[in-house]
Amino acid sequence: MRWVTYLSPSGGRERAAALDDGDVLGLPGDDRLTDLLDAGPTVLAEAHARAVASPIEIIVEPEARMCAPVLPRALVPVRAGDDRWEVHPELVVGVDDAVDPSADSARVGVAAVNSRDGSVLAYTPACLWLDDDGRPVQLSLGPVLATADELGAGPLRVSAEMEERELGRGLVDPADAWLAAGPGRIRALLPVTTPPLAANDELFVDADALGTFEVRVGSQV
Repeated sequence: MRWVTYLSPSGGRERAAALDDGDVLGLPGDDRLTDLLDAGPTVLAEAHARAVASPIEIIVEPEARMCAPVLPRALVPVRAGDDRWEVHPELVVGVDDAVDPSADSARVGVAAVNSRDGSVLAYTPACLWLDDDGRPVQLSLGPVLATADELGAGPLRVSAEMEERELGRGLVDPADAWLAAGPGRIRALLPVTTPPLAANDELFVDADALGTFEVRVGSQV
């Protein structure tokens, strides 16, 4: 299953949606993705089928304003090589949210999201923005949250580009112990490091089966 959380143009509230063949299919009701994950795989699958069969609204993916698919309630452990951070929940944003102009570089990879009882494991692209002292400024998640069965075997290829120039690439194994059974409900493994970035630089992230996104430093997409 592939999910997103988007800002509904009819009502202005965040809404969970199934992502199917390039369309954002709004889920009827008020269930958040976090709640659906915690309800377990059967409820999650039933909600996905309901969104595909009877969406409350349909938006072409590029026209949807994406939010972070899930929002943490606790610190988010992040690992990039030998570096470790614990990111405050208030710093977690979606890929269509503005990137703070104090961001000086980025670490790019994948975040894993557990249900409360561990029965569901899902993955989403992740980008940690750091200031020039190496302190977290923001953690962008999304736009897609995909359950583990969507990924197939083998590692995910993750890369970052700017103006069609590759800044870095790496591999993320979804079965890595840090992601599959590491600390916290949400945790990130970020193998790609960018060089220093400046305001208005546009960073393009490709997270393989998890999709792509592009964001401008210091501005909205």
